[in-house]
Formats: sequence, structure tokens, C-alpha cells
Amino acid sequence: WGAAPSNDGRVWFLQLNHREGRLTSNYNFGKALQLSNDPAELVYKVLKTPSYTVAESFFPAWLRGVNGLFRQEYPPPPVHTDIEAARRHLELAKKELGLDSFPPIVLLSDDTPAAVTQSEYAQDYLRRTLGLEVRIDRQNFKQRLAKAEVGDFDLVIYGWGPDYDDPLTFGDLFASWNLNNHGRYNNPELDAQVRIAQQSIDPPTRMAAFAEIQRILIEDAVIILNFERGVMFVQDPRLKGVVNRAVGPYVDYRYAYLEEPE
Repeated sequence: WGAAPSNDGRVWFLQLNHREGRLTSNYNFGKALQLSNDPAELVYKVLKTPSYTVAESFFPAWLRGVNGLFRQEYPPPPVHTDIEAARRHLELAKKELGLDSFPPIVLLSDDTPAAVTQSEYAQDYLRRTLGLEVRIDRQNFKQRLAKAEVGDFDLVIYGWGPDYDDPLTFGDLFASWNLNNHGRYNNPELDAQVRIAQQSIDPPTRMAAFAEIQRILIEDAVIILNFERGVMFVQDPRLKGVVNRAVGPYVDYRYAYLEEPE
């Protein structure tokens, strides 16, 4: 028997509330959160779930580009954990916001075991690294979604997966008109790139637009990347032809067969 890892297509992250008047709408505050984040620690020391990988981009590793994988053709700008730089950005945010100290941050979360672990980890590392108080607002899925839709959060744990096999299923999420953009991020430059990707049929033109969206999301600290989720299967070595997919059913047995040993 052997282990068969498979990416389930979904990326998990902390979504910031970019509405006016929210602490998290301040660029330097968001940058402080981004630079204090250590997704490798979350994946390998906290969640410790086989087949989970560190998220380096909102565009997952399995997406196709022009001739190969999108992320190999258009590598995302690297983000390295830098606590000292994060603290400098936090001080700049404090001055820009005219604050003597930061009020508690509300982290909206589901009540699943994984979300509980993820939210408590975020609460802990933001206290340790930046001295921020995080209050976890734990809700069932339906109520979490309702509160996210009206912006009743500072941060919210979010996962996004594909509806179809094209980078646009990720690329248009943070367009200003997208109703699933619960943080209400609004950037005309990003919107323009989404329109290019929607309207063009030229693969290099479309992928260049997605690369710009990828850059903006990282450089503007729109979200805090966490992990790409995977699924681990135990598989009999005699079983051949099983297809694992990131879009649609996790496992496709249509072409599967048993190979008996000679």
C-alpha cells in the first residue's frame, strides 16, 4: 500500500477588511500582518497535515499557464517573514491612524477543527510578534458567511477553490464588483487586469494579466496567504489509472483498473 497525495484545488488565507474606517484598510497595517506571517510554521508545525503545502500565491501551483504551469512561467514576488520590518510597518500605521495603541482585532472564523486551530495560531503569533490583541469570533459556516458578507470582521479565515480550470476562477475574486470580495478591496489597476483576462483570447496576454493580479495581491498585502489544501489517499499498488483532480471530484475512477502481479 502507498500514500497518494492530491491537491484539492483550494487556497486558504486571511482576508483583510478593506472598508473605510477599518484598521486593516491601512496599507502599513496590512503589510505588518503580511510580514509577521509564517505559513511554513502553520503548515509544518501547527496543522501538520500530510499533503498541505505553503501558499506562495493566491494562484495555486496546479494552474496551467501558456505552455506549462502558470507559477513556473510567472513566479510570484517572494514574501519572507520579517518581524522587524513588520514592526516598523506597524509603527507607521499607528502614526498614520493617529493611535496611541491598537484596539483588539476581530478574527472571524468557522467552528471546524481546522479553523479553530488556524484562528488560535493567528491569535498567538500576532500577539507574540506584534503585540496585537486578537478576538476570535467563532461561528458556524452559515453565520460566518453572513457576517463576512456585511463586513462584520477585521480578518476572516477564508478558503477559495476553482469552479473551472482557468486562472480566472481565482483572478477575478478581488475585482471591485465581485460580490465574493467580502473585504471590499477596490483597486482600478487590478480591475483593469481582470477585464483584460476576461476579454482577451490570446493566452500570453491573459497570463500576463494574471501575473499582474498576482503581483498586486502580494505587494498590496490584500490577503495573508496560508496554505494550499491537499488530500491524502491510501492506495493499493495494484490499482492503476486513478486520476486525482483539483477541479471537480477529487478522485476519478473512470479509467481505473487492477493490475494483478505476474
